[in-house]
Amino acid sequence: MKMTWKSRTVAAIASAGLLLVGLPIATAPAQAAEACALGATCNGALTGKLGDSPFQIRMPAKFNGTVLLYSHGYRFSGPIPAAFAGPTALALTTNPAYTQVSNPAFAPAFGSAIAYQANNNPEVAPSDTAAQLLLAQGYALAGAGYARQGWAAAEGVEAGENLITYIRGGGIKGVKNIRTWGPSLGGLVSATIAERNPTKVQSSMPFCGALEGPIQAFSTAMTVLFTWKQLIDPSLKMVNYTPGAVGYAEALGDLGKVLGTLGAAATTPVSKAGYPLAQANLLAGLMGGLPTKSSVYDGQTVNPAFGQLGTAAALAGGFSPSSAGASSAVAMLQNVGTAAALGILGRYDLEMRARELAKIPATDSANFNDNVNVSYSMLLSSEQRGEFGDVLNATTVIANPLNQMLGKLDSSLGNPAIRYPANPAAVLAVQALPAPKGTYTSPTVMMTTTYDPAVPEGNTGAYLDALKASWTKAGSKGTFSASAYYTVPPADGWTRFAPGGKAPDAALSIQALGNSGVGHCVFTPGQLVGALTAWSSITNAKTADQIKAANRRMWQVPGVNGDGAYVPQPLKRPGGE
Repeated sequence: MKMTWKSRTVAAIASAGLLLVGLPIATAPAQAAEACALGATCNGALTGKLGDSPFQIRMPAKFNGTVLLYSHGYRFSGPIPAAFAGPTALALTTNPAYTQVSNPAFAPAFGSAIAYQANNNPEVAPSDTAAQLLLAQGYALAGAGYARQGWAAAEGVEAGENLITYIRGGGIKGVKNIRTWGPSLGGLVSATIAERNPTKVQSSMPFCGALEGPIQAFSTAMTVLFTWKQLIDPSLKMVNYTPGAVGYAEALGDLGKVLGTLGAAATTPVSKAGYPLAQANLLAGLMGGLPTKSSVYDGQTVNPAFGQLGTAAALAGGFSPSSAGASSAVAMLQNVGTAAALGILGRYDLEMRARELAKIPATDSANFNDNVNVSYSMLLSSEQRGEFGDVLNATTVIANPLNQMLGKLDSSLGNPAIRYPANPAAVLAVQALPAPKGTYTSPTVMMTTTYDPAVPEGNTGAYLDALKASWTKAGSKGTFSASAYYTVPPADGWTRFAPGGKAPDAALSIQALGNSGVGHCVFTPGQLVGALTAWSSITNAKTADQIKAANRRMWQVPGVNGDGAYVPQPLKRPGGE
């Protein structure tokens, strides 16, 4: 498939502002005037120290006594140009969490004044289908929007805790218990709420959650983007964006460069830094822990017409062996685009928060990830060298490119003029933001895709290990009620080619994939239903055998890894996070 990121020269947009919300005077959350009636949908807003958060409650016709409190995932804090928001980039144009706005300052650089701004509308479930299913089972659904977007962990936790107080204060009658759940950043929020409120929250289900916190999340992005700056595009700013509107323009410019370069990879095999583009990008993703399978490229299927297409005439006509479905390098072109959006725009947001919280002046760095002493060659495991060595060296641009690329990266080891030292004040500010500590307080169920380009599966594995260690340290009392499930794609591959097609057909490939095992927080209805059923069973389990039975049922759900001994790929931890 030829990537079709819309590419334009991205200039600085001085008036492209990102409004940072100040902290209002603390106000206790309002108490419920009357309970939400059975079968009704009730909306309102609560005020906390960090601002106002709208909420929604949806009641079933017959209430079973359990409230499911949902925390939504990450929403970009600033306006996103239409050039980035379309279906081939961030897919925001049809996302109800984003509202179309006009930003005239975007027109010169992006060709349109249309932009998409995240709203703070609450969500009560990942889809209306899931909501209807849960309502039919008697659950009450509740969710709160956040007073601020971006890495809004503090706002999300406050909103959730205030909503719990509201519900317990009479917002819902007949409440027996409350469970927390949510995806991505919402997984971090829901797990944190559960840990902080063990007497108020019965259990939690964080799925595809960034459970290892922001320092780890952005160390992955720094690995990818530092490799890009050294091997692909030296003009990236990457870190320590200028405060305010100028810095947001810098971040949008960086993202535009990355997406534009990815989109032109098929016709521009050599990077601006003189290295093979696809291989350098693959190396960046491997060292960052990104998957080598994407929604279109499965890394194993070969074009049925490969023998006929791999001729001089076919090559001249636009066919390239790298466009075959078995190309992990092309899969990584897709995955890095996803990772870069969070790694760039999310970093800008978090740096601005660090400046605000720690009162860091504009003359000082707000970087919170230190890579000065990272040996990048050590981040490429021996298994990865063996599995992807041929792909990484498959170029005639330079001899032995893998060693040359790793040598270039490590040549700056220990050099703060080339690398990026962290500001201790920024590190402390980011570390102080709410995040789960891995303290076992209540039953916990997790689910994630095996090939997630935004939140690597290792987040789930690491959090499960932390919960088990916490339970053991506390004396292993009672039953350890925690499980993690990993969804997988079709074993026989999903890349599909239209008859005579030289590159995979994206629509056919995604259809064959079936929303299982690849992508961020993408699950089939059956997998979501299975996880919700397992969550209920494990929450109510009294014995280890009952938990094992719930696991066995979940492992039988199509597209769920049935290997109970499966261990996800561990997270890359370049800074020892």
